[in-house]
Amino acid sequence: MPKINADSVRAHRAQVLAALIDSAEFLLAQDSGTTLTAGAVAARAGIARNSIYRYVDSIDDLIEMVAARGFPRWTSAVRDAIEAAPTPAAGVVAYVRANIELAVDGDHAWRTALSRMNLSASARARVIALHTELADLLRAELSAAAVTNPALVTASIQALVDACVRRVEAGDEPATAIDYAGRVAAVLVSEATAAP
Repeated sequence: MPKINADSVRAHRAQVLAALIDSAEFLLAQDSGTTLTAGAVAARAGIARNSIYRYVDSIDDLIEMVAARGFPRWTSAVRDAIEAAPTPAAGVVAYVRANIELAVDGDHAWRTALSRMNLSASARARVIALHTELADLLRAELSAAAVTNPALVTASIQALVDACVRRVEAGDEPATAIDYAGRVAAVLVSEATAAP
């Protein structure tokens, strides 16, 4: 029986799983285009290669855990920004600004690369579900703002966020992109709520 380095078996399993995720994240952050192997992750985590499968079913599961790791914090930060806004229209602008700020301040580029690499269909579906949860915050604000054609406005605003994040990752000044996106989002909401 393996030595337990925690107060309980459950705590030990949680520690080892966290070490595996940390190890996978470290290796992927070094080169997100690399193929992650059980041997490399296990060696970095300090466990036997075959022991990794006591904690995860596959390397895909581990990659998904790395890709999903930041979502709760990200979603919470966006939700907080929206809730601090005085109106639904301002909440949409807060959604846009918060998402770009988080992408700029974090490790968005290589995490995005993970979602394009070797994920199984079920792992990819779970990551998409996390993105959908984030987009639901935008849809709720647009609904509260009573925009016309909410699906089109949602897609337009998400495209704006995506484009500005890509521009910042390509070297554009973050503050300029964030301010631009905020102004454009405000115009989109205003146009979508204006009486015909």
